[in-house]
Order: sequence, then structure tokens, then C-alpha cells
Amino acid sequence: MSVSKPAAASPPGPLALGIDLRSGPRYPTGVAVLGPDRRLRLLDTVRTDEEVEDVAQRFEPAVVAIDAPLALPEGRCCADPTCECARHGIMREVDRQCAAMGYRPYPTLIPSMVGLTLRGIALGERLRTRGFEVVEVYPGMAQDILGIPRKRDRDGLRRGLRRVGVRGIPRKRRPTHDELDAATAALVGVLHLEGRTEAINPGAVSPLVAPVAS
Repeated sequence: MSVSKPAAASPPGPLALGIDLRSGPRYPTGVAVLGPDRRLRLLDTVRTDEEVEDVAQRFEPAVVAIDAPLALPEGRCCADPTCECARHGIMREVDRQCAAMGYRPYPTLIPSMVGLTLRGIALGERLRTRGFEVVEVYPGMAQDILGIPRKRDRDGLRRGLRRVGVRGIPRKRRPTHDELDAATAALVGVLHLEGRTEAINPGAVSPLVAPVAS
């Protein structure tokens, strides 16, 4: 992992760490650190949880915004489909709320999501234990609310992030979709610190937060 140093002339202020988490170290996880001036201090990919936690330790963000489910469905004690708790289903109430709002999150415990969900829960718990505020984010929802393209239009998303004020996106290389979703997550983190988000599931240990629609 190559991590660029924070800009020496950056103004002080709370930072937000955005993480586009993947199901395991085989796949790249996007990480982005954004300041209150909307300038990126970091935009990169990592593989392991240790690398993610090293980024958090280095930058000491005021909030960590993770793109991954950070809780099991209500009533579930585990992800084992043969457990008695499986009768409570594979979707969380927040998933249903997002669907009712017109978004389509993947059900938390469909087979392709189990690894990501369990990794997200464990990472969130470790970061909270280390004193970080952790929130769940859904970059696709945030991008729709902010009126910018989703990652399937990677160049459009890059331009859209610049249009809403994110600075420091590399011009000499093409950021990956993991990095751009991480930058979106970090932007939601900054908006959260500014009081410009709403919790879709208030009261949860790691609420899912989204930008307030303007």
C-alpha cells in the first residue's frame, strides 16, 4: 500500500475516513480521507483490515464512514442459515426502509453478502473499541441524493464529486470505482460532522446515514 502524506498546508479540522469495504483481502478496499475543506488527504486502495486500521490510526478521523452492512438483521444472532435465528430473515429493517425510498440495497445476508457483512461488523466493532465514531453509508444512495452519477459511470462520478466540491482527485491517473465510492463515503462523513445528514435507522449502534436532500 502506498499512502501519501497529508498536505502540509492543510487547514486544521476534523477528518472523515471513507471505506468502500470488500468481502475479503482478495479484493481491493477503497479508502479516502477528506477534510472539512473538501480536499482529499488520501485516496488509495488497501487489502487487509490491518491496513484499514493503520489508516485510521494515522489520520485519526473524527468519523469513519463504512460502505458495508454493520449489523445483522433484527433478531439474528449469527449468519448461519441453519440456526434457529434464521427465521428472522436476511434483510434488516434499514434495508427495507431504503427499498421503500426507491433504493435497492442488497439484502444483508444473501450468500454473496455474508462475507462483507461479517467483515464490516467486526471492523466496525474494533474501530469503535479504539474510540472512533463509526457510521454506515450507502454511496449509491448518497450519489443519487447529491445528483451525481454512480460508479458504473466512473468518469461521470469523478466529475460529479468535483462538482459537489471534492478536491484532490488525481488527474494523472484514473481512480478506481472502489476509490471513488470511498471518496463518496468520506464526503458523507464530512456532511455528517457538519450536521447535514439524517439517520435512516436512528438509535442503531452504527446508524446508516445519508445526506439531507436539498
